[in-house]
Amino acid sequence: MKTKYEMLRKLLVYFMSVLLLLVSKADTLVFQDTPESVVKKIAEAIEKGDVESLTRNFFKTVEIDLLGDENFYSQAQSVLLLRSFFEKNIPVKFTINHQGAKDLTAFAIGTLQCKNGLFRISIFLKTEQGKTYIHQFRIEPESVINPK
Repeated sequence: MKTKYEMLRKLLVYFMSVLLLLVSKADTLVFQDTPESVVKKIAEAIEKGDVESLTRNFFKTVEIDLLGDENFYSQAQSVLLLRSFFEKNIPVKFTINHQGAKDLTAFAIGTLQCKNGLFRISIFLKTEQGKTYIHQFRIEPESVINPK
């Protein structure tokens, strides 16, 4: 009788472990960000000038080209840099003009309308270990969009 009880107990523990593992993995798969959903979140953050939401998707270090000044920045440095940009250039509207994805990379190019002008924003993303990150972010002036 004791062996049946022990076998049932071990079997129950095994099934509970498997169930717990499946639930934890299912949660990861269901809530995994796709490049398209990340681009949508980024677009919303840009339109609001929400630097914290925008930089949440940045890789540990990100290449930022801000009006021709290009460098690699940490997430913390990126927050300061972009906050300064959005304080000077209050967003009115952001429109995605082009976007695409292939394998583990994606991009989006859009136009940011601010109270004081237009900017072209280019975003390049890559997916690593199931998470999509921004690895390159460019803000170019209106003259690049509509050369005279």
